Amino acid sequence: MNLFVKMYFNLPIFLYALVASLPTVLCGDITAGGVCSTNSTHIDSSTHKLVTECDDKTFCSTSTAFLNGNNGVCRPRQCRRDEFPFGYGVSDPLPPLCDHGSFCPDDGSGCQGVRSVGDSCEMNRDEQCAPPKEDVTLASNQNFYGAVCLNSLCMYVIFSCAAGCEADSRRRWANVTLGQGCIVDDTTYVDVGSDGQQSGNRIVRHNCRTPQLYCDTTALQCFSTKLLGSDCTMDQECRSYNCVASTCIDPPGIPREVKSWQYAVTIVVVVVSMAVTATMLVMIHQRLRLRQHRELREYYYEQLR
Repeated sequence: MNLFVKMYFNLPIFLYALVASLPTVLCGDITAGGVCSTNSTHIDSSTHKLVTECDDKTFCSTSTAFLNGNNGVCRPRQCRRDEFPFGYGVSDPLPPLCDHGSFCPDDGSGCQGVRSVGDSCEMNRDEQCAPPKEDVTLASNQNFYGAVCLNSLCMYVIFSCAAGCEADSRRRWANVTLGQGCIVDDTTYVDVGSDGQQSGNRIVRHNCRTPQLYCDTTALQCFSTKLLGSDCTMDQECRSYNCVASTCIDPPGIPREVKSWQYAVTIVVVVVSMAVTATMLVMIHQRLRLRQHRELREYYYEQLR
């Protein structure tokens, strides 16, 4: 499952959000039909993005013809991961999304079937792994229906099983329980902004059951997540998944809870304000009537004289 632990190096929050929204592929400028080398397709050691010689709309496909040491041809992408993929114009035709039970790899070379436990998967692509049967109970917003891709492998955990239980029930995905050993995928992504400053984003992923548990990166053991107000060092330690100033606080965007005493104070203030306003209006009205009465009395006195 995905647990994100944010770490900034001279990077404002809004810039971090911008960096996080960038594509996971760094493309070249070779268009469809151009020659490319599959040997140049690799994962960048700093950004951990897929680097290819082809542009955003194509991928480098192996070809039998070699030209100047190139063994591939840039072909149009056969699938997409996102509803609005990067690099396409408004009027450009989009490759299809993959059906349920399949996924689109980073290079967009075509839909593939989900992988079984123990098979390889691309970095941070839990959806490439087949979810377990009990996906409803294991699913959370930090995994893909209980499936987890750690260290580029679709993984499962073997736990002690009583005699007579089904063999398949011993295969678990993102469900390591309290006190058990866990597996950590700890990666730091480094990127360079437009101003030349480096920004870092540390992502810690593990297979403990969330949001109840987290994996301690030192002890490699599942511990209970902490409640609001508890001390913390990273987001994954908090039940709210938000550690700010070494304290677990409510996650961003959560509706603010209004306490009972705040309701009471608001009602009292409104009632008092209405009463004061009404009293002042009555007093002003009485003073105006009294002034008018005096003016009429003086007028009649003048007439009687």
